[in-house]
Amino acid sequence: MTDAFDDFLAQALDPAGREPDRAFVARVQARIRLEERIALERRSLLSGLAVQVLGIGVIAAALWWLSRSPAIASFASESPAVLLVALLAAFSFVIVLFASRPGSGTSRNDMKSGFSTT
Repeated sequence: MTDAFDDFLAQALDPAGREPDRAFVARVQARIRLEERIALERRSLLSGLAVQVLGIGVIAAALWWLSRSPAIASFASESPAVLLVALLAAFSFVIVLFASRPGSGTSRNDMKSGFSTT
């Protein structure tokens, strides 16, 4: 008796026969590919950010270490404004250096083109 009921239930709940919705499948697959590219770009940006933060930290530590030398300490006490301008210029140079690296994602060409479609 249960076999007959199972057959009846399977027939009653079976969806009507139709062709697969290829447009829906294509949209879902395109969305999956887009999410994978975005996740890859996110990982790349985070690793680049980590490298840049580490680089700036190393440069800051080096500048701090250099500032402890007697010659630079005496120069800084005589003219702190000149030393501040030199530090700001060095920091600006480092920022430009990091931003202009190929693959950094912040160059003008990367900003204009957006994500690649390949």
